[in-house]
Amino acid sequence: MGLVAGCASERARDPQDLTTWQDDVASVLAARCGECHTGDDAAAGYDLSTYNGALGVGSDDVANAIAGDAGSTILTTLIHAAGDDPHVTLQDILPLLEAWVVDSDLAYFDAPPHPAGFLNPADPSFHGAELQAEGWDFALCQRCHGDDYGGGTSGKACLTCHDDGPTACDTCHGQPPETGAHHTHVAGGPLDRRVPCGECHVVPTRWDDPGHILLADGTVDPPPAEVVLGPLAARDVDPPVRTAPPSFDPATKTCSAVYCHGGIFTDAEAAHPAPMWTGADQAACGSCHGRPPASHATSDCATCHPRTIDAAGQLDLTTHLDGVIDVGDGSGQCTGCHGDVAVGPAPPRALDGSRATTVVAVGAHQSHLLAPHGLRGPMACTECHLVPATVTAVGHIDSALPAEVFPTGAGVLARADSANPVWDHDAATCSGVYCHGGGASLSSDANPGFERTPTWTVVGGGEAVCGACHGIPPAGVAHTPDMQISDCTTCHPSVDQYGGIILTGPPDALTSLHIDGHVDLR
Repeated sequence: MGLVAGCASERARDPQDLTTWQDDVASVLAARCGECHTGDDAAAGYDLSTYNGALGVGSDDVANAIAGDAGSTILTTLIHAAGDDPHVTLQDILPLLEAWVVDSDLAYFDAPPHPAGFLNPADPSFHGAELQAEGWDFALCQRCHGDDYGGGTSGKACLTCHDDGPTACDTCHGQPPETGAHHTHVAGGPLDRRVPCGECHVVPTRWDDPGHILLADGTVDPPPAEVVLGPLAARDVDPPVRTAPPSFDPATKTCSAVYCHGGIFTDAEAAHPAPMWTGADQAACGSCHGRPPASHATSDCATCHPRTIDAAGQLDLTTHLDGVIDVGDGSGQCTGCHGDVAVGPAPPRALDGSRATTVVAVGAHQSHLLAPHGLRGPMACTECHLVPATVTAVGHIDSALPAEVFPTGAGVLARADSANPVWDHDAATCSGVYCHGGGASLSSDANPGFERTPTWTVVGGGEAVCGACHGIPPAGVAHTPDMQISDCTTCHPSVDQYGGIILTGPPDALTSLHIDGHVDLR
């Protein structure tokens, strides 16, 4: 072995008359070939701007240069160039390249006591291959290059190529490796933060920790690298939905039941909940859950998840994929999505943030919940809506907007006295509701000033005043046209001697016999 023969016995060899990349070839290729063969867009995929690029394969998967091979592509391309082939003008450098490829075995530099191919990954004498054959005994390197690999007695530092030393991660593989989706995970992206290596692998403290390169008995740990999924992949949500542990199948190169790709949610609309490591677009929005998920009725993410995504579709990576499904402000309360903690659960604010009463989603909510008109005590949300026990209760957020009004099970007062309440969202009006004069008892009462079809978005405009629901006095039995409002108290205990509505109870829970579902008489 060149490593053993050179380093273990500390023998020097005389410098050879080598043509090397460092001293002879690199500058010529840069000047003569660099215009076409540089970087990711190099012609035919051959990047001649670096040593490994000059040795590597192009778009045809054929090695560009093979040590000692006069038939190497880098030579035959010039040998056979003719006519208008642009390589014709480069035939003058053919002798230099032949001396490098054939006679000097693609030497990077002349570095006694090492053989010419010491830095060529494809050469049997490549230093990495020889070090592996010696059981990764880095003491052989340190003998000449110093304990810190900074040069030692040789004066040549390993750190010239190995920035963090030859025992760093990127000596054997990229940091991250180039294969599969390593870069996508480690670099992070628009959907998630950077994923540390430890989320998928047991990261060794030292390169020689058992289970990394070598097993505990000293034998080589064969590839591929073991995938041991970490806490991110194993996350669940509250309430729990996980039915299986996270796993990686090396045969199909797929993950399953991993939180970070939505594998725990069983969403039929998700495109890639079991992502393939080498697949394309496995982590685009819509891969982990549908847009929207199958259980969602709306695709406006920001309406329900404003702490995670804004109206422009920009994600907050501190809350996305954090193990918590943030709904509203995350409090789990009604006011987390609509209403205001200081006032109550009904709008304003609406789901979209609106606060104007002229917006249907806001309208007269507060007029009902706070009852500032004084015609009765506050009305409960249940008079118009089914109030869910939890955020995810059936009938709450599993149907399209707008919210259902007067569904079965809601509106006991609105349906009193055989009333048949109807809500017209387009017109923003109620009709046939008991609380605005509907029902059998007042069916014969007529007055040009009635507002029995009140407009929801007109607040403070006479939609709820005395005389808007029934006449003063109502027409019909027991009422005469000459009755005054002060006469109401004679028969009705719900009003005082001046015709004002009597409210009882604490300020935050006022009640009244007026508009309570039946006619109260003394």
